[in-house]
Amino acid sequence: MKKPIELEQPFVFTVISGKGGVGKSMTSVNTATMLSKLGYKVALLDADLGLANCATLLNEPVSATVSSWMEGKCGIEDLPYYTSGITLVTGANDPGENKFKPDLFMDALDQVTAFLKQSHDFIIIDTPAGAGEMSLWALDISQVGVLVLVDEPTAISDVYRLCKYVFNIDPGYKFASIVNYAESEDTAQSTYQRFNTILNYFLNKQTQYFGFIPASKQIRESVQKQEPLLNMDAGTDILREFEFIAENVLAYAKNEEKTLLKTVH
Repeated sequence: MKKPIELEQPFVFTVISGKGGVGKSMTSVNTATMLSKLGYKVALLDADLGLANCATLLNEPVSATVSSWMEGKCGIEDLPYYTSGITLVTGANDPGENKFKPDLFMDALDQVTAFLKQSHDFIIIDTPAGAGEMSLWALDISQVGVLVLVDEPTAISDVYRLCKYVFNIDPGYKFASIVNYAESEDTAQSTYQRFNTILNYFLNKQTQYFGFIPASKQIRESVQKQEPLLNMDAGTDILREFEFIAENVLAYAKNEEKTLLKTVH
């Protein structure tokens, strides 16, 4: 399939949330498979150490992890697991598997990311919720952090605190937003605008809108059946929204690439 937009360099982005249970891993998996459908080579790196959900959502076993590679049980070339058109790499399967200090693990993940860049157009990093060390590593190595927003006061509060913390470290950091569990595009836009109003009022910051994911029975079924939406009869409306998200990611990646080229020259 011909790619709608050609990229000169691989694009890395992190999918992150302020709290758990907002559909972060579901968003990562389905955005990855949609980008693959559009013709791109996509790697999905699950950096939620010990609580990795991407393999579960894809209903795939994981025999080699970054943790097992660090222990010398496999080679780095054994880490990629090819499923549903994407490359899956898992940091650690369960909490007991991770026996390394965070700085050592982050050094290893740097090497894994560099390895994946050699053969992929996109690398999507699925992170733990909140602003822990692994999430901050993922944001630092990414060109944009994609926030998963839901219309719930505690979720909005938590993701605001996450952004505030990151902006205190790097005032110029770039965030985008995807609204999940939205009843309609109007309610999604309302959630996005309210969050950006808070960011603008207190921090003088904004995020870019990448799209929304409908609250739907089909998505719940895909999670229960552990299959990406593209592998199911999910309905054109839902797939259209994920295609819209993927196209916005593509446009953002190309724009960042052009900006970088202008800066270099």
